[in-house]
Amino acid sequence: MKPLNRWLALSAAAFSCALVSAQADLSSVNSEAQKDLNASLAKLSEVRTEIREESVPLSRRINELKQQTRALGATLQRAQRAQDSRTIGLEALEGRVKAIQDENDYLSGLMGQFFQEVQTQMTSAEQQKYESRIDLVRSALETADVSKKDQFTAQLDSLQLGIDRIRDRIGGVVYEGQAIDDKGDLRTGKFVELGPVSVFSSDSGDQAGIIETHQTAIPNATALTPEFAGEVHELANSLEGTMDLDVTLGAALAIEGSKESVAEHVLKGGLWVWPIIIFALMAALLAVYKMFAIYSIKQPSAANLGSIVRKVRAGQQDDALEEARSLPWEFGPMIEEAVKCSDQDKELVEEVMYEKMLEAQPKVERFLSVIAVTAAVAPLLGLLGTVTGMINTFKMITLFGTGDASSLSGGISEALITTELGLVVAIPSLVAHAMLNRKAQSIMANMEKLSVVFVNGLPGRK
Repeated sequence: MKPLNRWLALSAAAFSCALVSAQADLSSVNSEAQKDLNASLAKLSEVRTEIREESVPLSRRINELKQQTRALGATLQRAQRAQDSRTIGLEALEGRVKAIQDENDYLSGLMGQFFQEVQTQMTSAEQQKYESRIDLVRSALETADVSKKDQFTAQLDSLQLGIDRIRDRIGGVVYEGQAIDDKGDLRTGKFVELGPVSVFSSDSGDQAGIIETHQTAIPNATALTPEFAGEVHELANSLEGTMDLDVTLGAALAIEGSKESVAEHVLKGGLWVWPIIIFALMAALLAVYKMFAIYSIKQPSAANLGSIVRKVRAGQQDDALEEARSLPWEFGPMIEEAVKCSDQDKELVEEVMYEKMLEAQPKVERFLSVIAVTAAVAPLLGLLGTVTGMINTFKMITLFGTGDASSLSGGISEALITTELGLVVAIPSLVAHAMLNRKAQSIMANMEKLSVVFVNGLPGRK
């Protein structure tokens, strides 16, 4: 234990010496740190004083710069608003200019169309009267190097030309010319123009009519009545008088001219009209024949047959045969054969009478099948004619195009004529067949009824 105690004592002495030395060092470090702290605080105080002295002018400078910034920002906003206003104004002006140009183009197109219609509606005399003005307008419109302004001016002149023409026609105008009458003869006379109405009267006054169009060099005069001719002649020569006007402006004449007879209408259908007509005539003749043949058949009643049955039951067979022969149509032969076999079994009598009924049935139903075939075939032939006509119409469209709608509609209407005719033939044929067939069935049913009555009236046999 002694070495240990000695070591502990030495260690404690060494620690004490080190502790004393450390305390001396800490004191010197603390004093130096205190000096540095005091120096730093003094420096900080000096810096704060400098900052306070420099912050005032810096604040003023900052305020000045902010004011300048606000002023420049306001100036920039005003400049941007002015720029935007100029941009919007320019776009509005461009849009307005474009709208005016579109409006001018539209008006130019309308006036060009008006000028074409005025030239189309002018008579030959009017074209001679306004020839110089028409040539000026046409040359201005057809010349490539003419300005838009000059073209527009020329179109305004054409508009004035139309107004002048309307003013002349409203007041009425009479001029000499030539027209073709209803007979196809060329007549010299005077034209009377009253607004949209144009009439012609020959120099002699015997021919007068309405001019439907001046599209041709020499128009056609459609005559009406002698009274109308006298009124037109008086008005053309004395410039005074009364005259009936066509308020439809030619529509009534066009409708009247489009009317056609039944034969003309049917013959427009083409080749397939003839088979339909043949079937129609055949069906009509057979229907009339069968109507007289069937409805002329007299049918005996059960009372007439009762007398024959009583005579058969009484054994008076000769009298029964004589009375049976007096019955009309096929009823007599049927009852006669039944009387001859009356002494046989009823089954045999029934067979004999049924055989006679089978012989009579083809006679009563003869030609009815032809009428039925006509009712079925006529619409098919009409449809065939329509298909053929449509094929020809489409061929014309392929060759000449669809520029003329009236010719296409005329071709289609002619193609439909066969269908119309087929239905016109089929419907009466169907009705006639139904009536005649019902009458034939009624006759056969009456024969069957009389045969049953006769058989039931015979005495019973094994």
